[in-house]
Amino acid sequence: MELKRYQERVLGNLRSYIGRYAHYRDARRAYDSLLAADGVVAGKNGVPTYTDELGGIPKVCIKVPTGGGKTFIAANALGAICDGLPERPADVVVWFVPRKEILRQTYRQLSDPANPLRMAIDRDFAHRVEVLDKEDGLRGRGFSRLTVEDQLTVFVLSYDSFKNKEGRKAFQENSSLAPLTAYQRSSGQAVEVDGADDTALISALAGTNPIVVVDESHHAGSDLSLDMIRNLNPRFVLELTATPRKGANVISRVKASELKAEQMVKLPVLVYRRHDKLDVIQDAFLLQRRLEHEARAAEEAGGGYIRPIVLFQAERRGADEAETYGRLKAKLVDAGIPAEQIAIRTGDVDELGDADLMSRACPIRYIITVEALAEGWDCPFAYVLATVANKSSKVSVEQLVGRILRQPYAHRSAARALNISYVLTSSADFNDTIDQVVAGLNGAGFSKRDVAKSRLEPPAPAPAPTAEPLFVGDGPSDGAAENAADDPFEGISFTFADDQDTVPGTAGNAGAPAPESGVAGIIEDAERMEREFEKMSDSGQDLGALGSTGIGGATNEYQMRPQVSEGLADLAIPQFRCRQRAGLFSDEESLPFDRRMLLENFDLAACGTAAVTFDSSGYVGARQVDVSEDSDELKVKQLGDQQAADMRGLFSRYSPESKRNAMRDGLINCMSPVFRNTYGDHGLRVFTERAVSQMDSEQVDAYFDNASAYARAIVNAVQKLAGQHCRAQFDKRLASGSIELEPCYRLPSSLVQVNPLTIYDRTLYAAEDGDMNGLEREMAETLANSASIRWWHRVDEAKKGVEFCINGFINHYPDFLAMTAGGRVLAIETKGEQLKNDDSRDKLNLGSRWAMMAGSRYRYFMVFDHDAIDADGSYTLAEFREILAEME
Repeated sequence: MELKRYQERVLGNLRSYIGRYAHYRDARRAYDSLLAADGVVAGKNGVPTYTDELGGIPKVCIKVPTGGGKTFIAANALGAICDGLPERPADVVVWFVPRKEILRQTYRQLSDPANPLRMAIDRDFAHRVEVLDKEDGLRGRGFSRLTVEDQLTVFVLSYDSFKNKEGRKAFQENSSLAPLTAYQRSSGQAVEVDGADDTALISALAGTNPIVVVDESHHAGSDLSLDMIRNLNPRFVLELTATPRKGANVISRVKASELKAEQMVKLPVLVYRRHDKLDVIQDAFLLQRRLEHEARAAEEAGGGYIRPIVLFQAERRGADEAETYGRLKAKLVDAGIPAEQIAIRTGDVDELGDADLMSRACPIRYIITVEALAEGWDCPFAYVLATVANKSSKVSVEQLVGRILRQPYAHRSAARALNISYVLTSSADFNDTIDQVVAGLNGAGFSKRDVAKSRLEPPAPAPAPTAEPLFVGDGPSDGAAENAADDPFEGISFTFADDQDTVPGTAGNAGAPAPESGVAGIIEDAERMEREFEKMSDSGQDLGALGSTGIGGATNEYQMRPQVSEGLADLAIPQFRCRQRAGLFSDEESLPFDRRMLLENFDLAACGTAAVTFDSSGYVGARQVDVSEDSDELKVKQLGDQQAADMRGLFSRYSPESKRNAMRDGLINCMSPVFRNTYGDHGLRVFTERAVSQMDSEQVDAYFDNASAYARAIVNAVQKLAGQHCRAQFDKRLASGSIELEPCYRLPSSLVQVNPLTIYDRTLYAAEDGDMNGLEREMAETLANSASIRWWHRVDEAKKGVEFCINGFINHYPDFLAMTAGGRVLAIETKGEQLKNDDSRDKLNLGSRWAMMAGSRYRYFMVFDHDAIDADGSYTLAEFREILAEME
């Protein structure tokens, strides 16, 4: 098995780091030097500095997405590490894996002389290799002075092997290892391990100063895991993961596009919505059969053997989980699927065992699970993830998406449909499922456009089949009908055509299914996506630079897409600026307009309190109230019962005047320094005292139990008065010409996205902000699917100072910016029906005025779901779509 180009690059990075470490004898300096050679500076532009967790011992990480062959990279790395380190006391490797499934798999692969992993190690160590497990070490089998000095010894262990010293045999006295540990003591190699006998397995391993490989290292970030590694006295630690934890010293990163170009993964993932779980099950069955039919044809044409597998993700149902899984399996069997083709794999039930799923002799085509198939479950034959749950259920697919990505034999099939992964769901919240798929891909190390949403609506429920369904048993009797609702899988039925070849191992005359609208559409989508990928691969797009570390910039920084970036460097979007004289003898200058300029002559002390409305009827209990540091929003904290009782008793004994003074001071003190500095302590005190003085005695007595409501009333009133003042002042300054609109805002070339969204077309950046509500999602889909749109961008208000803002009498961040094919720039604000308030009208007023002043190239839209405000610039979503369709 030859190394892929990116694997060669990763190993080159590793060798380079080891060479620098051997030269400097300093792990941190070697890390800085490696990155500097690639034009990257540790500590700048999102690249972290080296984290020294082992007192100077090198501990570095390689980031490879799921399906990229991390284990194969590690096997090829052992020779480079042993040869390159400045000292070589013994060739001992401790290879950690997170779980027993991966433990069995890795041990089997490394022990098999015909396996590519073992062949790579044998090549580098002249076939002088011994692979051991924990039991071998405890019994001293293959682990002695002679074997350590004469060969490479690889221990394959789980993360839990040396944790929790009490009760762990690895820390106990071990006569089988006494000769080895005695030699280590006499030669000065012995290391004292806290809590361990000097003949214990952990002590013997520590005396060899081993190399440590940590597979799926994001699971080994706890203090216990770090202590375990320290106890081993390593001379080098190599971590491998798709998602490095914070503090990992990443020296090489692999892009998802490199895996796609090297035919390692089945991408993109196509996600489809079905009517209900029965449609999901039946379509998954039909899709499996269609894929297997395609696989047989591809094999006959010279391809490898492939038996597509469906992962049914069942819904958790508490104590009766096993019964639920068993019921689904029984229904599938009743419907005609042979029992040997179905296996349950959950936390409590493991019908997979050590089955070799890629063997031609293995019959398994369907696996029922929840989330038990996590990292390391390695079967490239898994193609379809079908969520079998009620529409309203929350079933996370995030942890399972990575299990259907690996490409069989690391080679694209001649059957295009076999180069794609599939997700079927009946979830009512389809966007949530999409988000989970994307999150799952991100968790597997993918962050590009590796998921595609179905453009097909679920097919209408099919009429009763004309062919005989493979459904065993009669339908429910009248008595059984009462219990039908209790059976989540009642009604499963599969229909087959009579004129197709039979797929081996299936029941009846069940060949590849006749063309069915849903499955046929899935296959058509898959083939179309595969053709598009092939074009991208042939053109060499985004394959990464060989010889580079792949590190640079923040990992969540997304560039402007080159397909739409042409000419945008010259685009300057108008914003308001203020003209004023800089000094006595200076010329007039233009400054960015800031709303706070309008508050300079705002006198709160002169304002009336009619806008303050105290409501003492809504008792909510005593609260401590505060206003956050960066906004006018109140923070509310519940008082304890005794504290509240003491305060209430104290307040009740005050005189009427003292009560009002206490209220005034209490409300003022709950306001943040930012709020007080904005409106002035004097003005707030006068305004609050005037408002409190107008309260009746009942409202005063109810103050303590309604403090948060009263504080909110003050804040709301001040904000309303300030808003009215700012709007009036803004209009005056526009009329006088001291505020003008000038082209000055330029779109940044890249943005950091905390919630990256990569599933839509026509985006401005490689990822947009994914924190959207339902209407915002609909707008994103509308823009993404409109031929009139060249690009669109989701504006994230949290990125103040970076994102575009209409900076008028309010600071208005429209939800979207977009450019039409004809070059017109659109600012779009979406509003739910419940948000038809003064804020919406202020935004509409400002946005419309901005567009009018900016010129014909600019338009502003406020879009409501169904019912728009009766004003220019306000539209329903349907009206907006009509307007968009007519644009250039």
